[in-house]
Amino acid sequence: MGRRVLVLRSKSPAGIEPRIDKEATALSRAGYDVSVYLWDRRCEFPRSESRDGYRITRLRRRGSYGGPDLVIRLPLWWFRCLLQVATTRPDIVHAVDFDSALPAVLSKRIFCHRLVYDIFDFYGDMIALPLSGSMRSRIARWERGVVSAADLVIIADLARRAQLGDATPRRLVEVMNVPEERAFPPKRGTEFVVFYGGMIARDRGLTQLVAACEDSGAKLVVAGHGPDEGTLLPRIESSPAARFLGNVPYAEVLENTAAADAIVALYDPVVPGNRFASPNKLFEAMMLEKPVIVSDGTRPADIVRDVGCGIVVPYGDTDALRDALERLMLSPHEAQTMGTRGRAAYLARFNWKEMERRLLDAYREL
Repeated sequence: MGRRVLVLRSKSPAGIEPRIDKEATALSRAGYDVSVYLWDRRCEFPRSESRDGYRITRLRRRGSYGGPDLVIRLPLWWFRCLLQVATTRPDIVHAVDFDSALPAVLSKRIFCHRLVYDIFDFYGDMIALPLSGSMRSRIARWERGVVSAADLVIIADLARRAQLGDATPRRLVEVMNVPEERAFPPKRGTEFVVFYGGMIARDRGLTQLVAACEDSGAKLVVAGHGPDEGTLLPRIESSPAARFLGNVPYAEVLENTAAADAIVALYDPVVPGNRFASPNKLFEAMMLEKPVIVSDGTRPADIVRDVGCGIVVPYGDTDALRDALERLMLSPHEAQTMGTRGRAAYLARFNWKEMERRLLDAYREL
């Protein structure tokens, strides 16, 4: 049996996130004995299950994504992470994000395992709630302490290196949020369909997106979950232009991406972490030859401009978003050309085979 790897992640949306599934599957196929420990905050999924070569165990305890209850519930998560390490005695703990890395740093000192810190988002920069500058700086300083303690740090885009500040990781590798190659039947129907799959959060431009679809005549399909469902879902579900699917499995996300005419990935650049966003949906659109609309002042805007695979709009500008939709609707050849450019870039630069190689090379060097 290969070296034991324990992956820690304090979320379990749609069962497991695609990035974790790809990483766990790749490690398992390479001979590692992989188990994944998740926090199912809505008690939606089995306590344990087996996937493609790895095992999943879940803490089934209700909890919010950013509410005051986390003051009590996060310490429970940390305790259960330590208990998992003590029980399974892994050779490597692969901690995703700051809220799982904290107990992993402690368990490394106790049990002397290797620590991989996989940064999906920097907490000090990603929190959309109003925080004082001193509080953001304090969280960032703690995160950089974890970076220095880890044996391997994984980031989704080398542009995020700036967020590391003066922290000096022992080894740093870029593993981008790109999908594995999949094929789907061609789109059917005559309506112009826009798809958004992701967080239901106030910094993702969903209110403006609904309004732009109503004004342009496009049909909007939304899937996902998030902290602001109570505020945003009534607007989405009451709109004649929109349809909400709920929190669907990843396969359905890809099916809806393939069935759409355009993909939208809007991030408010006022939130510091959003400027470095590396969303799955951007690369999924590229793989499936779909034009993508993104917000200016973000890393996705840099990629879209470089590749020529979509349209960049100012965040929060409903008129500009409507104009972008109408441009794609009225110029199907231009939309197809954008999709073709995205597909070419996916094959050349943004594919999972390359990211899998980077991940496994970095693990071997541990």
